[in-house]
Amino acid sequence: MKLVYYKSESGNFGDDLNVWMWPQIFGADFLEKERDIGFFGIGSILIENSVFIDQANLCEKKVIFGTGVRSINENIEMDDSWHILFLRGPYSSLKLKGDLDHYIADAAYFLALLPQYKRYLDTPKKYKTSFIPYFKSIDKMDWQKICDDLSWNLILPTEVNSVEDFILEVAASEQVISEAMHGAMIADIVRVPWVRFRFYSHLYEGTMVSEWKWNDWLLSIGFSENIEINVGLRNKKKIRGFLKKRKIRNRIFNEVKQINNSTFRLSSDVTLNTIIKKLKSKKEELVQLMG
Repeated sequence: MKLVYYKSESGNFGDDLNVWMWPQIFGADFLEKERDIGFFGIGSILIENSVFIDQANLCEKKVIFGTGVRSINENIEMDDSWHILFLRGPYSSLKLKGDLDHYIADAAYFLALLPQYKRYLDTPKKYKTSFIPYFKSIDKMDWQKICDDLSWNLILPTEVNSVEDFILEVAASEQVISEAMHGAMIADIVRVPWVRFRFYSHLYEGTMVSEWKWNDWLLSIGFSENIEINVGLRNKKKIRGFLKKRKIRNRIFNEVKQINNSTFRLSSDVTLNTIIKKLKSKKEELVQLMG
């Protein structure tokens, strides 16, 4: 099995979840067996003329299993060797298949099929609020100082001892503020209310890509309105100088003052249970496809 995914040198929870989770879902040897299959799981890596497509094309079969199309501009040619079991959201489905029949939700929701899922749900709460920055935002501000001043718990997507530590930190929170999309997803999966924090990711990825990804996922779980805490930077210039950082810090604190219980979101239990039911069916379908 050739796992196709984005790997950051500094680590990034959402992408690293692939290596940790899939062997638990399909068996310890899932990524070790010599099958000529390119497997697309978690990530926004359906990108035309990309290294991800190149890697997949070296395999006899290609399987798309909850992956997202990165933007509206992608035009990916696929032949009969591609098997689209499901996509992340309606945007991805419409772009890749021309209909709204080929999506469920992000593949990260397979966490709900793990045997330890109930333990995640039952994790005792230690933090009122946890904050998760985007993995490329970590060096932009002194997030630890900001979180200390706000009495928030800081969860870094790059500096955890294990993927499960990240999940447990989220589960131990009463609410989560996340710039990282998979931080918000994990909160939703373990039933912790969350809200998007808009800061730098829209500049690093491009606004169109960032909004496409978030809305693709949000629509898949029943949200058509994008509520967020918006302190978005306006350009990619380095944040230099005490005065500039203090100005941004003040903007963050002013936005935080507007937060109340209605700011946070959570998909309905009905929606989550429907997703889980569909994922179980797709798991069986993939097992049959692999033979």
